[in-house]
Amino acid sequence: MEELEKITSEEYIPEPGAMYTMLRRMEERGMVTSEWEKKETGPDRRAYTLTAAGVRVLKEGLEMMKKRRQLMDSLIQFYDANFAEKTGGGDT
Repeated sequence: MEELEKITSEEYIPEPGAMYTMLRRMEERGMVTSEWEKKETGPDRRAYTLTAAGVRVLKEGLEMMKKRRQLMDSLIQFYDANFAEKTGGGDT
């Protein structure tokens, strides 16, 4: 969860309960493995690692997101070119 916060500049802070539910489902599907880490201070914690299958799913998902982003960028450019408010006082 700390990594997600760093990657997203703290714009996305996941709910711990939802995150652990998702990680358990991913483990059941073979996308991650987990093991307990012994901590010298504080409670032990479970550490998760992506498997090869998890990396493949991540890559496929990110490729799909990139395509959607390109589509959205194209739609925004079309909107800006055709419908965005023009300077000079004309109709919008």
